Amino acid sequence: MIKELEELYKNWYSKQIILKDYNDFIEITTPFVDMHHDYIQLYFFKNQDGKFVISDDGYIISELTILGIDLNSAKKRKKYFENTLRIFGVNYDEQTDELYVTLDSIDEYPKKQHNLIQCITRVSDMLLTARNAVASIFFDEVFNYFEENEVIYIKNPGFIGKSGNQQTFDFVIPRTKKKREKLIQTVNTPTSDNYVVTLFSFIDVQDVKAEADFVVIANDTNVPIDEKFSSSLTSYDVEILAWSKRDSWINELKVI
Repeated sequence: MIKELEELYKNWYSKQIILKDYNDFIEITTPFVDMHHDYIQLYFFKNQDGKFVISDDGYIISELTILGIDLNSAKKRKKYFENTLRIFGVNYDEQTDELYVTLDSIDEYPKKQHNLIQCITRVSDMLLTARNAVASIFFDEVFNYFEENEVIYIKNPGFIGKSGNQQTFDFVIPRTKKKREKLIQTVNTPTSDNYVVTLFSFIDVQDVKAEADFVVIANDTNVPIDEKFSSSLTSYDVEILAWSKRDSWINELKVI
C-alpha cells in the first residue's frame, strides 16, 4: 500500500510541476498553493558567486505586506518567522523580501526545493487568517493550548522520509505503554486544495513511523473544514481534529 501511495504521489507531482526556461532563470510552477490558493512559483538560477539558487522572488512576503501583515511589527510574529526559516534552512533577503535557498550542488535540488515549499506553506498559512486578513499564528494557539492542558510533546521534530527529504512536523506526542506515538501537523486553512503538502509529509515517513498515528489539527474557526480536505486525509488514515471541538479531544492527546 505504501509503495502504491508513493508511486501515485510521484506520478501526480511529475505531471503537475511545470518548468519554463527563460535563459537567465528557470520558472518552476509547483502544484502547491499559497494563501490566495494560487500555485506557488519558484525561480531557479545561478547567483553572482556561481551558486545555484531557488527563490520565491519576494512574492510571499510582499503579498503578506499588501494584506497588512508586517513581520517586524510584533516580536512574537517576527520570532515565529525567524524560527520557521531556521527549521527549514531558508534564507531571507530583507532588501528584496526574497525567501531562498542555495545549493552546493545540483543534486540538492529536490531536497532544497521541498524545504523552501514547506517554509512558504507554513509562513503563508500560519500567519494569515482566511476571513479577515489579520495576522494569526495558529501554531502558537495550539502550542499555548497544549501548555495549558499539560500535554507532553516534542516541538518541530524532523524525520527523513523515503524520498530522502526531511519532513518536519509541528508536534510529536511520545509513545507510552497504552498509547501510540502521534505525529501532528496544524493547518490554519483547511480548504480543498490545501492538503497536499500535509498528506505527503505523512506518506513519506510511513516506513520509519509505521507504529505512529497521524493527526491534523485543522483551524475551522474562520474557514470550515472542506470535504475534499477531510476525505483526502482520512482516506489515508490521517485523523482530523477540529479546533472548534478541542475541549472534546484534548484528553486523547495526553500521555497520562
